[in-house]
Amino acid sequence: MKKEKKHWLHLYNRILSGGLVLLGFSACDSMGEAPCEYGQPHCDFGLKGKVLDEQQQPIDGARIIVKDLDYDGKPVGYDCPDTLYTKNGEYDFQDKGVTNYGKYRVVCEDPSGVYKADSTDVKMTPTGGKGWYEGSDTKEVNFNLKKKE
Repeated sequence: MKKEKKHWLHLYNRILSGGLVLLGFSACDSMGEAPCEYGQPHCDFGLKGKVLDEQQQPIDGARIIVKDLDYDGKPVGYDCPDTLYTKNGEYDFQDKGVTNYGKYRVVCEDPSGVYKADSTDVKMTPTGGKGWYEGSDTKEVNFNLKKKE
């Protein structure tokens, strides 16, 4: 009795496995002209710019904080913002293989406390991609910081 039950169980398993294999192939085939790829859409983003004071002089060591934003423009809660500092008043932020929403809040702060902080939101629009790679976009974001009163 056990041997017969085991035989039927193996037969059902083979039939189910074959059906799943056929479903997998048909799912990839039904996409038409599009290639069958695994993964998720991704792109490359870059932000660069200058931080100047009121006399158009570069501010060295200004803190640039780059936060990911969701579709509604709110900071993404699970993400740690990237922080970098200016050298000769310039910064260059590269975000490769991004799978986020393409929105950033760029905050510029003066660690010395002489200048007021400033921020702006940036929407990236990648172009030039193919397949899962959606392309790249680079924006220039400059800041003119004013002294605190």
